[in-house]
Amino acid sequence: MCNKTSRRQFLKTIGLGVAALGTYLRSDVRATSREKPNIIFIVADNLGREAVGFYKADSTETSDRLKIKTPHLHRLASEGVIFDNCLIGTPLCGPARCGWNTGRHAYRVGLNSQTNPRIPEGGLSSKEITIAEVLKDAGYDTALFGKWNLGYAEKFNPTYHGFDQYYGSNAGHADYYTHLYNRDMKNYFYRNLTPINDEGYFDKLFTDEAVKYLRGRKANPKPFYMNLAFYAPHGPYQPPPGYYHSDDPKTNYKHMVQYLDFCVSRVVEEVDRLGIAENTLIVFLSDQGGSFLNDYGRTLSENSLKVICCARWNGRIPGGKRIRTPWLHLDLYAVFAGLAGARTPRDRVIDAIDVWSLFEGREMEHDRTFYWTYKEEDAIRIGDLKLRMKDGNILGLFDLAADPGEEKDLASAYPEKVKQMINLQARWKKECETQQTSVTDAGKR
Repeated sequence: MCNKTSRRQFLKTIGLGVAALGTYLRSDVRATSREKPNIIFIVADNLGREAVGFYKADSTETSDRLKIKTPHLHRLASEGVIFDNCLIGTPLCGPARCGWNTGRHAYRVGLNSQTNPRIPEGGLSSKEITIAEVLKDAGYDTALFGKWNLGYAEKFNPTYHGFDQYYGSNAGHADYYTHLYNRDMKNYFYRNLTPINDEGYFDKLFTDEAVKYLRGRKANPKPFYMNLAFYAPHGPYQPPPGYYHSDDPKTNYKHMVQYLDFCVSRVVEEVDRLGIAENTLIVFLSDQGGSFLNDYGRTLSENSLKVICCARWNGRIPGGKRIRTPWLHLDLYAVFAGLAGARTPRDRVIDAIDVWSLFEGREMEHDRTFYWTYKEEDAIRIGDLKLRMKDGNILGLFDLAADPGEEKDLASAYPEKVKQMINLQARWKKECETQQTSVTDAGKR
């Protein structure tokens, strides 16, 4: 075990983990004298770290052979901060979206699996307070273009969750050209509350809408929050406009990633062209570590939990920085709220922590306790120690500082530590299960 993880330090971090349970957090309100920044949050779907050059250590034989080129993402990353240890809360599309929209673990919310059109009551409850609502209360205009995936019924529409504008699909995935969801062959494509069937490739349509939105704000002094959530490169593996169709899905996947890169460049270049780059934070995130090139790996391994994340804000975020401190993707909720000078809800547990220091290029202490649960698997991490379990059986205790690949099981050497971590994880799960229906009907505030 890494000598930094002494028994004393371990017990100290265990204590911090206990203290963190049940804590109600809010983001710090930053100086109001500075103009509130625009926030553009771009998300890729099922894009693993092996597909982009700035995570070269995560490349696979397949990705190296395909020679996927993402020069625009590389440039975006090089002009800001790259996060080497941004961790997803749940390695699945819908729960990931629940995390950044609510600042809460999907398991706490009760959305730790995909929503399904056959279950009309399944979706993001109106009792949840989304980041769009928090920012809207702080004076922001809000828009979502692309994938929602948090409920199929009208009552779950993003316009009921704080978004002024919505142009996208509620489906977990769909045909990029016909827009039909393959599980029921229905169209869940909307402009606000109106069903539509605009012709074209999904991600092109979403990008067109995002660019149009930016251009339309030229005379609008209000800050804005724009979430551009691509479907690419989630299956089905269909080549974008201008690319030939291959019988090899890996080739089509390559084309989809490269077209995604082009779509991102259109948005970034529009920000630069409009002269708003110095007051606009751009964050790029992948919604899970699993991808077509790494067998999806929807487990609680580091390979599945580590996601692509980089951020640029000209003049505010230093260029060329890499940050090692681990943090959760749902922390973006608190980061965005903090930048807006907004308060996060105080009537419920908010799991998000404001980690803005990382965006400024400064490492933070990482003795924080992280919890995960997905299907039959559970995991807890305190500092560099991570315990994984499946069906109640221990998969291993790992020291991620010395063993990032989770290859050397230390559980038998530290039975007391394993027991303490198991108890903490069980306590966290019980707390979440109790709170899934704890928000009353008395209103959102």
